Amino acid sequence: GLFVWDWPDGPAEMPERLRQLDALGFSDSLRFSQPITHVAEASAWRERWYREPLPFASDGVVLRQGTRPAAERWQAEPPHWAAAWKYPASQALAVVQAVDFKIGRSGRITPVLRLQPVMLDDRRIQYVSVGSLQRWQALDIRPGDQVAIRLAGLTIPKLDSVVWRTHERSELPTPHASEYHSLSCWRATPACTSQFRARLAWLSSNDGLALPGVGPGTWDKLLAAQQLDNLLDWLNLSEAQLRDIPGFGSRSAAALRQSFALARQRPFGDWLRALGLPPTGGAALADSWAELAQRSVQDWQDEAGIGPSRAAQLHAFFQHPEVQALSAQLHAAQIDGF
Repeated sequence: GLFVWDWPDGPAEMPERLRQLDALGFSDSLRFSQPITHVAEASAWRERWYREPLPFASDGVVLRQGTRPAAERWQAEPPHWAAAWKYPASQALAVVQAVDFKIGRSGRITPVLRLQPVMLDDRRIQYVSVGSLQRWQALDIRPGDQVAIRLAGLTIPKLDSVVWRTHERSELPTPHASEYHSLSCWRATPACTSQFRARLAWLSSNDGLALPGVGPGTWDKLLAAQQLDNLLDWLNLSEAQLRDIPGFGSRSAAALRQSFALARQRPFGDWLRALGLPPTGGAALADSWAELAQRSVQDWQDEAGIGPSRAAQLHAFFQHPEVQALSAQLHAAQIDGF
């Protein structure tokens, strides 16, 4: 549906505006607008439109005054003479089948519940995030528990609460928060699979090197074939080696090799972001790794917009042995700036 309510020089009264809009072809506004005099009427219409099929998706109703201020008083902000009244979020009960721990590029641990599939507002839900390791520990959710979930904004499943706990409290291999941080997991070890994979996904994304056709699925194939030990081993993979990896044919191997070759042409700044350089704000960055690596914490703090904490993070990044090894690998590959 397309709902148009006002135009600057239009009639002050809504009924006349709706009639003129209908004449201009904007019929939804007239067809789905109802005059009311009491909040009970608004509630009744909201309930009806929530329960009955509509020819478009909706997440609530809008209440508007019949008159509105003159156009010269309008501001670039939501009008005070209108208010949205959202539909209630749908909720369902689901049985937890497993608890997975996703570790992001920065080392943040996010527990994700694998659920016995349930339908929620015509959507099949199989996974829901707990949000944080601390929340999961507080709720102590185990396989067999039943949880209440709802849709936030009618799209994203959210965990509300634990409704019932199974008597058998399974022991789960839980990652220790102290072991994962922004400088952990630069290699494809068993304990680092999740964070290392997140580093690779970031590296090839538009936030990093923007490698065409390279995404998480690409890295999964290379990891499964044990072709990656560190973050840059893909740089030296030949087209012939790629063809021998399950999941790649001749054409896909050639395209992937071409994408990898493009990485060598990316500017120094893109490479810094791809490796995970902490945000530098408006700081002036030299075009030389060696120069940046020589900066002290105080040197970083002297830059505009960088405080003590961020300065320490930047210094730690350039001094970390794994990061220094990656810079040496890029130097050997003759990447600009290294």
